[in-house]
Amino acid sequence: MPIAIQANPIEKQAVQLQSLGSGEMAEVSSVKGSNHEVARLAEMGLRTGMTVSVNRGGITSIVQLLNGSRLCVRTCSQLEILVTPIQ
Repeated sequence: MPIAIQANPIEKQAVQLQSLGSGEMAEVSSVKGSNHEVARLAEMGLRTGMTVSVNRGGITSIVQLLNGSRLCVRTCSQLEILVTPIQ
């Protein structure tokens, strides 16, 4: 008899960074875009697995990394940053 595995209903789904509001924290799930954009963001510390705190949400988001750095990130149709909110 096959066993069905169901997703944990409490588990949060990844959302776009710009959908978070000020004061929310999240873990970066994925960064998708051109090789140059993804590499540059990684150089600045914004990469998969990093925890970020949103100072200002929206299309032009300001996020703070755990090391104290703050970045202004403007997403567009060619750049997608998915995050998983942390409670």
